[in-house]
Amino acid sequence: MADALVVDLYDTLPEELRGRIDALGREHWRRANAGVPRVADSWCPTRPLMLGPEAHALVGAVADRAAGLVLDACLRRVATAGELLDALSMPREQFPLLDPAQPLTERLLTSLRADVMVERGVPKVVELNIDGAIGGAIEADLIAAQFHQVYADLLPAGPHGPAGPLRTPPSAVDAFFAELVSFLGLTDGSCLLVPVFREDGLDALADLDDFIGFLAPMAERGKAYGVGVVGYPLDELTLDDRQRLRAGEQIADGVFRLFMPVEQAGAGLDALERALRAGTVGMYTPEATSPVSDKRVLAWIWEDLPLLDPADREFVRRHVPHTTIARADALGEDRTSLVLKPGDGYGGAGVTLGRSVTEEEWRELLLAAAAKGDHILQRVVDADLVTFEFAHDTTGEIRSAAVPCVLGPMMYGRELSGVYVRHATPRPGELINTHQGAASNSVLIVESPTVGR
Repeated sequence: MADALVVDLYDTLPEELRGRIDALGREHWRRANAGVPRVADSWCPTRPLMLGPEAHALVGAVADRAAGLVLDACLRRVATAGELLDALSMPREQFPLLDPAQPLTERLLTSLRADVMVERGVPKVVELNIDGAIGGAIEADLIAAQFHQVYADLLPAGPHGPAGPLRTPPSAVDAFFAELVSFLGLTDGSCLLVPVFREDGLDALADLDDFIGFLAPMAERGKAYGVGVVGYPLDELTLDDRQRLRAGEQIADGVFRLFMPVEQAGAGLDALERALRAGTVGMYTPEATSPVSDKRVLAWIWEDLPLLDPADREFVRRHVPHTTIARADALGEDRTSLVLKPGDGYGGAGVTLGRSVTEEEWRELLLAAAAKGDHILQRVVDADLVTFEFAHDTTGEIRSAAVPCVLGPMMYGRELSGVYVRHATPRPGELINTHQGAASNSVLIVESPTVGR
């Protein structure tokens, strides 16, 4: 696997099969992308990314090893979540549900999604999202299953099955739910509460009822475990006289947190905090996972490079773009090869590519970041381009574009399942982020032993 490369295998498929896939995508792209949250005026991919089994496994292995190195870098400095906040100069009030005494252990790596970009076939971890609130599991399953069903219904059956040589990866939602149930110790008859909040900018999640509908795959999966999944507005949560968390008439045995607590202040959050402190409910994941995701920890890995064994040093050099804490002395470096990122940012907020701004703008941004001490500078990954066709969700216009991708291997219990893919579209833009118009996509695995050889 060490020599495997991550390459889209579409071009290696037989010409006749590619022709059928293209035709089906142009005709059934709405069906394949149904139910996927996206901004208005979007471009939808007409096919998924297609990877071989070794490439799929490699993306997961790289993500897992990077996560282990991140935890090790934290543990070389601190032992608890509160100490980690102090080491990163992060205010405690930014994490209202965090237990400062919680030890940093591998248990915190229960749910993670690396952001992986591919350069000359080599996967590069540009960020690590270690948290129960990571997105992508539902989309990874939904898009892969819907494309696969289109192909299974309409492609002729071959020796590899109803969709020819294409299969879906293991279900991310299934893997997530199995890990969540184990982590929280839920049993038959338990109630898992999903506090529902408003997500502005994504039409499908702007209405609370639509948000609850979006959680339907999780509710369906809960039935297999005898666990009832209840979506309930966060701001309406209450406590009973035994400090148990209530969602209407339901008593929660566990909570699945999809939100950033600091952004959801109110009586409902206060009720959740008090139940957690009282130990009457568990939460997936504890908020201690959030600071472990801070991008400055990737800089710590590079700082600690001399302390790592030779195999880990080689791994970091190959799979983690050079990352440092943003400091003023970086002004002499080539800005076009660098990206400036806030350590605890998400959704693309505050990210600046050096090549997208003037020298003076870069200087001002870098000096401001250096004064705060909470940003990183990372070498830009010269990402491989993948050619997709896209359909406009309003006009139906079809366009082709060669675009960079961000692969998000969904890891639960440190095991790989599906891969959530985001990539650029025909719409101009530097950052690959769904809030800024990037497309959501997924992966199908190419099973044929001769494809790609």
